[in-house]
Amino acid sequence: MILHARDVIPQAVDDQLQRDLAQLLDNVPPQYVVGRAPFFDHWFHVTPAVLIPRFETEELVSWVLSDQRDAQSGLDLGTGSGAIGITLAKRLPRVRMTLSDVSVDALAVSRENARTLGADVQLVQSDMFTDIPARFDFVVANLPYISHDEEKVMDASTLAYEPHLALFADNHGLALFQHFFGAITDHVRRGGAAYLEFGYHQQPALARMVSVMLPSATAEFRHDMAGLPRMLKLQF
Repeated sequence: MILHARDVIPQAVDDQLQRDLAQLLDNVPPQYVVGRAPFFDHWFHVTPAVLIPRFETEELVSWVLSDQRDAQSGLDLGTGSGAIGITLAKRLPRVRMTLSDVSVDALAVSRENARTLGADVQLVQSDMFTDIPARFDFVVANLPYISHDEEKVMDASTLAYEPHLALFADNHGLALFQHFFGAITDHVRRGGAAYLEFGYHQQPALARMVSVMLPSATAEFRHDMAGLPRMLKLQF
């Protein structure tokens, strides 16, 4: 910087800098300002059409990676940016990964990330399992699980700029889990598994739902690095 202290900043660069600073001052998440976010060992393109990948979700992916070395097929349901499914495809190259989302705009982002990162994945537009007829060795899903009642305690930047379609669910944030539990046995092979992320206070409700809706499945809950219950595995 000292060597070039007298250099004139190109007008285009200065204009972009001013736009970026204005967005940051307006509380736009920096990942949206620069258009990318890290996840595992890759950078993913992100736009306001998708959630910003969270570090905590890497723990869910690590669980899948440790379990599914011999799997042949997997589904990332509600893929968003594709961070989960593309990471699995890159780390488990023998697994045929399908990435689905209800949002066309989100699928455009995940498609770009798959192309940029050289991931061989199938992309499907689907509202939950509606247009997914196949069965998979495993299904992983980071579904919307925030209750609208929690808006008052949420980060203002998240609430203002991240897609509400990917954040909120009815029935105290449990509606899509109920949908998932009601359909999962038609989409996972015998001996297969499903992995889910959930809100730290939702474990008791989810345990009750699983016992009623999936009595033959084995449920395992795990805590995240902060010591909070955040992950569920269903073994079929």
